[in-house]
Amino acid sequence: MGKRFHKNSLYIFLLRVFILLFDLIGLNSVIFLLTYILNEPIKLNIGSVIDLKYLIISYNITWIVLSYFFKTYEKNFQIIYNLKSSFKLFFFHLLILLSFSLLFLSSIRINNIFILLYFFSSIIYLPISRYLTSYYLNKLDNIIHLRKRVAILGDADIYPKLFEYLKSEDSGYKLIPVLPKVNNKNITLELFKEAILTAKSNNISEIFSVIMPLNDDMYLQIVNLAEKEFIRFKFIPEFDMVLTNQFKINIKSETLIVDYTREPLEELDNRIRKRLFDLIISSLVIIFILSWLYPILALLIKLDSKGPVLFKQLRSGRKNVPFTCLKFRTMIPNEIQDSKQAEKHDFRFTRIGQFLRKSSLDELPQFFNVFIGQMSIIGPRPHMLNHTKQYGDVVEFYMQRHFIKPGISGWAQINGLRGNLDHKMMEIRVKYDLQYIKNWSIWHDIDIMFKTFMLTLVGDDNAY
Repeated sequence: MGKRFHKNSLYIFLLRVFILLFDLIGLNSVIFLLTYILNEPIKLNIGSVIDLKYLIISYNITWIVLSYFFKTYEKNFQIIYNLKSSFKLFFFHLLILLSFSLLFLSSIRINNIFILLYFFSSIIYLPISRYLTSYYLNKLDNIIHLRKRVAILGDADIYPKLFEYLKSEDSGYKLIPVLPKVNNKNITLELFKEAILTAKSNNISEIFSVIMPLNDDMYLQIVNLAEKEFIRFKFIPEFDMVLTNQFKINIKSETLIVDYTREPLEELDNRIRKRLFDLIISSLVIIFILSWLYPILALLIKLDSKGPVLFKQLRSGRKNVPFTCLKFRTMIPNEIQDSKQAEKHDFRFTRIGQFLRKSSLDELPQFFNVFIGQMSIIGPRPHMLNHTKQYGDVVEFYMQRHFIKPGISGWAQINGLRGNLDHKMMEIRVKYDLQYIKNWSIWHDIDIMFKTFMLTLVGDDNAY
């Protein structure tokens, strides 16, 4: 499947899959129904080595292969346009099957009435398939928000074209018209603040602004305000506008867009790759390592000090949603464990706890967090909730770390940024985290994972 329409949209991805499934289910149902009514419309000569079930399998495989070449499930998803491509696929599919049967499979006899009934039934069913898919997927979207909810801020010559694009099925967006249509003469920081708060209250994740801030300072203030609410701002500039290096140019539907938060993991393809990588690695660790190491470490922790085997603490996850982060307990139970980060030679460490921290084995239970989808193998390290609040107010772009899932290890960690960090070091860590987010690749994850493993073997001076 191509990338054009499902880069950033789970809705478009599911739409394509569902249309394909509805088509195959319906066309196969037509065949089985006609077979039942006409009583063996497809006959095999006695002694034939061909089994009818293999013909059905070949029928479905041929449809899928042809759909790839015709890009039936990649093109415009407005029903009238998509049907043209679907009918083209259907005609070629039928032609190929009939030609192949007549030329190469002399042991097969197909009833002509069956072919006519199949032809007209399928022509009727294909439009129904499109309407059913669109109807039920939109119902589902209203419940769990498959499409990104977006809004347009401002009013300009480009507004109608942008409005038309965002309203189209192909965009993968759901346009919520709740922001004001103001012009460039009424630009104030307060206007952008109100737009962000309105977007948050309406569960809107992206704002397409056709009005531009007055200067770079206003840009930065808007970015900081938006990132704290996990709302992406995408600006539609005038062509004579001067752009700074921190903004990226993106083109959608012949519209120029300035996006300050563009990163690879916005694309659904990449999120799927990363999730599959996480599932595979976490499953292997849980089955082949934790299955025998967990009981051993649990026994040592219990023998060393009183208290639970696991230390459970609320940490900041993706979009700053708290989750319970798991670790092997390395300290004696204490009242400040949820507010004070561990320090070198901390008096709270147990004997086995010092070893677990130094070797990073205390992090192993987080593979369970990865498996259930709360964390990733590689990503920004999750911080305690009070630290997120503390640094989120004073460290520039800090909250952008939370656009993706936190990780067991990360780019900052293998570059020595571990442990208890002051304000200045936290700024450096954030720069490393954002560098990772903007330059993500699956090979980068593998490289960080390998280097983390090597650090665990040789020891990390910053681990305590």
